[in-house]
Amino acid sequence: MGSFARVKWWKLTRLLPAGFKGKYHVPYKTALLIGGVTILAASITGCISYQSVRRLIINNLERNALLEVRERGNKIDRWLGTRKAEIEILANTPPVRSMNWSVAEPYLKSEVIRLQEFQHFALIDPDGSYFTTKVGRALINVSDRQHFKKAMAGEVYVSDPTISRTLKQQSIVPISAPVWPNSANPIYKTAQKPIGVMNGVISLDRIAEVVGKLEYGAGTYAFVLNSQGVPIVHPDARLMGNIDKPAPSLLESADANLANVAREMVYQKTGILLTKINDTRVYVAYLPLEQAEWSIALVIPRNNLEKQLLPFNILAAAAAVLAAAAIFAAIAALKLFALNSIRTRTEALLHRLTGRIRACLHLDRILQTTVDELGTLLQLDRAIFGWYDPRQDTLEFCWEYCREGLPGRLGIFGVAGGPSGDLAARLHRYETIVLYKTAAPDATASGEPVHIELTNSHYAAVPVLTQTNRLGYLFACASRRFATPDEVEVLEAIADSLAIAISQSQLHGQIQEELKLLEEVLAKLRRTEEHLVQSEKMTVVGQLAAEVAQEINNPINFIYGRLIHLNDYIKDLLKILRLYREQYPEPGPQIAKEIEVCDLDFISQELPQILNLLKIGADRIRQIVLALWKFSLPDEANKEHANLNESIDNILLLLARRLEQKILVVKEYHNLPPILCYPGQLSQVFASLISNAIDAVNSLENSAQIITIKTDIVEDSTGRFIAVSIAHNGARIPPEIQHRIFDQSGHTKSFKDFTRLELSVCYKIIVELHGGRLTVESPVQSQMKSQTGGGAEFLVKLPII
Repeated sequence: MGSFARVKWWKLTRLLPAGFKGKYHVPYKTALLIGGVTILAASITGCISYQSVRRLIINNLERNALLEVRERGNKIDRWLGTRKAEIEILANTPPVRSMNWSVAEPYLKSEVIRLQEFQHFALIDPDGSYFTTKVGRALINVSDRQHFKKAMAGEVYVSDPTISRTLKQQSIVPISAPVWPNSANPIYKTAQKPIGVMNGVISLDRIAEVVGKLEYGAGTYAFVLNSQGVPIVHPDARLMGNIDKPAPSLLESADANLANVAREMVYQKTGILLTKINDTRVYVAYLPLEQAEWSIALVIPRNNLEKQLLPFNILAAAAAVLAAAAIFAAIAALKLFALNSIRTRTEALLHRLTGRIRACLHLDRILQTTVDELGTLLQLDRAIFGWYDPRQDTLEFCWEYCREGLPGRLGIFGVAGGPSGDLAARLHRYETIVLYKTAAPDATASGEPVHIELTNSHYAAVPVLTQTNRLGYLFACASRRFATPDEVEVLEAIADSLAIAISQSQLHGQIQEELKLLEEVLAKLRRTEEHLVQSEKMTVVGQLAAEVAQEINNPINFIYGRLIHLNDYIKDLLKILRLYREQYPEPGPQIAKEIEVCDLDFISQELPQILNLLKIGADRIRQIVLALWKFSLPDEANKEHANLNESIDNILLLLARRLEQKILVVKEYHNLPPILCYPGQLSQVFASLISNAIDAVNSLENSAQIITIKTDIVEDSTGRFIAVSIAHNGARIPPEIQHRIFDQSGHTKSFKDFTRLELSVCYKIIVELHGGRLTVESPVQSQMKSQTGGGAEFLVKLPII
């Protein structure tokens, strides 16, 4: 942050007002205008030149492509012409002119083998019947075929593809020539009509193979149309048709571009054009064939033809890049010249601003210096710093700079209609906001509502987050357009320095507060140390009590167990003695004398009662020892489930001597579920509260001493609780003591009463360890009668988990 002025000086220049930069703008704008006009003229000239040269190159490439296609198309024409000549020569040979199939058949079969381009030959009579080298005499007639009619009219003719009537389902291209009579034959000499037709059949696949050799790089394909625009050779077999199986003409294609190409081909035109077929830009070169009523076309992908433009395009792009670089360099040089003129003063202003912000540790002086320097440097209408209160959704403007003639706007401001919760979000979006004053620092009222309007594009609000997480805002307001991203970034840099300065000023106060807090902590530590000493004593006593209880428990268990067997044994002896007396009702004199001396009847009646009393006494001792052991048992590290009713009964058993017969203990228990707790600590709390109740009722002399213990399950808005109420009708607790009865300033109980804890410790066990509540009410608002007019009730609430 210390060097942000050197890093972002150029961005601050955008914030400076026009008066500060005006003297540098006129020559800068003039130079930019001249340069812009020159660049525009050069750009237009370059674009026109580029398009002209490119058109010339493409025209030349189109001519070359068309010449190559014409040359290759001529090869196909010559191939068809050769086939026609071969048929015409065969038609003029003597075996064929004889029109005798037995003479012509061996010759034509040998010619099929020699020429190899034809599948078979046929010799057709004037009535349309014919013989073929494949099947001999054919059973069908071809007088309706176009190629037969043309040949009989004296023309050598290449027919459109058709399906062979001899070789079923095979597409063929017939080539027919007239067979003229011999001049020595006087019958036909004057008529000069063909005496038959010589026919050669070429497979359509062979035609497609010859056409397929026509190519112009990868991706090209050729197709052939007949005079009706129907494809007879095409890569897509679905589009192909013939005489026997017509297909739609491309003249009627839904693709207008393809229909236009087909129209040119049907009109027997030659040319090349750039069009779109199947959503692809292609060149189509087309020309008619002389040897058949067909036209052939070659489809060339655009890239195949224009790839020779690549060096020219690279050269043009390089020239454009160099020109753009030169333009940007010129603009940058002009801008650098203008910015260097104000760089020195800008850096000086920024250094002075940051230096003055960080030189002082007094918060008021830091913030007032910041808004003054910012307002003066940027010639703002207002520069304000304020704290944002998210709970009230208000801004407290505490430090302000305002242009001369503008009224001050210090105080607490909020939006109309009260808190909406979105003021901070609207400030971040730089929305137009009208803020109304809700309170002023000096509490002076004003007759008119004071407000400040923050208009979009005329203010910037930059958040300043301090180490205490208190959110402040630095506002910059101007009548000119403001708050561009660069301007906001510079203000954020200033806000970062301001946040550091605020943190430095708050550091001293925080240190003083922490020193004061440290003193309080030390005092609490001393009190805690005293409590720990007392707790340690209580722990030692608890351990001793547990050991004593264990030592007593072992012999008592032994005696209790033997009493059970002894009772059974005596019952057996008395039963045997009774049987003896029934069997021998008249004992001897000596035995009768002993029975009379011992008073056997009295012993028989008294002995079972004595044994029963011994058993009751031993059981009582066992219960007391068990209660003492549970009470003194240390708690585990983790909580465990316990029944509070049983815990309270154990405490009452231990305190039975203190309760005596004059204290009435009223127990109103409800069925309670086991609760997760520290049982030992809760037992100490209940023992302390019951002991305090005993002390309170012992002060009564002439009235009944009553302690009421209630347990129940209660519910409120925060959840379900187990409530334990320990109330007495003794003296009431004075009001001045009730509000601080759980403070640590209370007196520690005597060590001999080891079951009693300070109420502050009880409060911590219930509230802090168990998340419950401990409250006191005095006098008691219940039906309990108290002649003292007081009494007290301690209520423990433990959450059910």
